[in-house]
Amino acid sequence: MTDLTRDEITQYWLLTSAISVPRGLGVFFPEVDGESLNMTKVPGLKPGDYADAFLALYDSGKIEFSSEIREDDVETRSGISTILSRFLKVSKDDPAVLLRRHVRLDKATKQLVHRHRGAVRFKLTALGGAAWERIAEPAWFHFFDQRYDLETGEMYSQDLTLLLARLGWCNELDGARININTIELQAHPEFQVLYWKTLLNVFRATFSLENAESRWLNGRIGEPKWFTRWWHSTTQWYIEPRNVPGWPS
Repeated sequence: MTDLTRDEITQYWLLTSAISVPRGLGVFFPEVDGESLNMTKVPGLKPGDYADAFLALYDSGKIEFSSEIREDDVETRSGISTILSRFLKVSKDDPAVLLRRHVRLDKATKQLVHRHRGAVRFKLTALGGAAWERIAEPAWFHFFDQRYDLETGEMYSQDLTLLLARLGWCNELDGARININTIELQAHPEFQVLYWKTLLNVFRATFSLENAESRWLNGRIGEPKWFTRWWHSTTQWYIEPRNVPGWPS
């Protein structure tokens, strides 16, 4: 792969931020909330650069927007431009930004922040998913994901060995114990693993959960290094933005 331009890296970075779930624009303006995204920021970018990248992705049909604000127009370019302009005007003293910095806010303000922070979201289209794959080079066979509520859960992957390993280490990784007598394993000819991606020949395990204490003291902080290296390796199934050729130093 040849070096990517800054614009290409920025667009890939934004697509990556939303591969698992539609992402609220509030985590990008007026400054990127890298902690929430769990991503390394692209060095040297300003809010306007992100706005330009959002608009370019929209123009090329790679993303689409939704909004809980009735007045927002998410169907036209001019509407998207208006939304982005509004986010560019957000001050660093905005309550949402202060909340990220752990500044104390009253309960009513916190509720208002959480409601508006995710009011406008974007997600990948089929074209966006294909564009992301061209750069990410995902090893879909090693993709793994899971969903939980308080009582039940499911895990799925094309890699049966990885799936069984994650079932076995659920307590250590997620602080919950699976009732092994409730595990049901199915093979699906087709299965939607992400909101924009369907894979063939996916294994899916469903189960009930039980309360459990962490195996190691202080939870994940006390886990052995060999275990940390193993589970971290299972999450490396695509090229992260910071590892693409041309990433700014």
